Amino acid sequence: MTRIKIILITLLTSLILTGCWDSVEINKREYIYALGIDKNPHNLTFTSEVPKINEGSEEQRLIYVRDSNDFADFYATSYLHSEKVISDRLMQVIVLGEDVARDSEIVKRIFDEIQRSPQINRRVKICIAKGKAQDIINTEIPVNPIVGRFLSDMLVKLKRESYQDIYTFDEAILDLGKTGNAMIPVVEINDKSLKIERAAAIKEYELKGFLEPEEVSAIMVLLNPDKARIPNINVNVEGTNISLGAVDISMIKDTNLKDEKLSVDYYITMYLYVDSFIIGSNKLKDHEYQNKIKDEAGKSFLAVAEKTIDKLQHTYRTDLLKIKDDLYKYHKKDYEKIMDNYDEVFEAADIKVHLDMKIKSTGLVK
Repeated sequence: MTRIKIILITLLTSLILTGCWDSVEINKREYIYALGIDKNPHNLTFTSEVPKINEGSEEQRLIYVRDSNDFADFYATSYLHSEKVISDRLMQVIVLGEDVARDSEIVKRIFDEIQRSPQINRRVKICIAKGKAQDIINTEIPVNPIVGRFLSDMLVKLKRESYQDIYTFDEAILDLGKTGNAMIPVVEINDKSLKIERAAAIKEYELKGFLEPEEVSAIMVLLNPDKARIPNINVNVEGTNISLGAVDISMIKDTNLKDEKLSVDYYITMYLYVDSFIIGSNKLKDHEYQNKIKDEAGKSFLAVAEKTIDKLQHTYRTDLLKIKDDLYKYHKKDYEKIMDNYDEVFEAADIKVHLDMKIKSTGLVK
């Protein structure tokens, strides 16, 4: 009896190790790298990119376009139109067309399908197209022909360098679930390539509008000053153009809620270095001249920060600064009193940025 058990266990182990009964050979599969989703008059248009990896060249790709009601219908239709099995296990990026992103019901349905899918990796990267997602997927990039791989690398770099905050489905759904708001990267066609500089302001699964690169930088400073990257600040002082880089940023935030009056003060200290000046000039040795540089740099940053805050409060009414999250954590009892009309409280809030600029170095070697 013991011998029979050993034989049965050995046979079962062999079957498990050798593969699944319903497995499909790799040359019978097509792996989607990027998927674009747009609206059409009747349902949705899915544009998928499939690298021709089974033919020995990852630098070539196929583009499939299908009109379908949802993911399941898209897979079923694709299966019937090809002798191969379509797979999304290696999917890198999902691009939502601008028209899709402005329809909250469609976005909710798409996000729900991603959550339910046993195959799609929840770390799949998400971005929004300025215009049609199909145009993004169809873009021919000479230096990196696989759009899914190109966008994936770009989004990873944005996250790693702290230029933007969210790039995966998991991160987007987490922020939308906690605060109802999210800032998602926007991809655009740039000559013969693609660029990701702007971001989309998303509220309750609906695109409210776009944020310019300098506005994204200002938000990142207010969210996470220790890691935020901002572009150089360019000013003109006494007829001389000066470029300044931020080498260190620190911040103290003071949030107060009394009745329905919300105030938030950001106290920022920004250390700068002079990145570009005029060779041979001794002006930078003059402390008064340095103070003028700091004043102009401060005005430049504050102008962008104040414009961004005004846009979030009064145009998009979208709390991308995660003030609601702070209230819930540190002022929970007071927050519960205004949670049902938080949008109105946020719109009327007194949000101010106080800035202290310091020049840490007048040159890379000084």
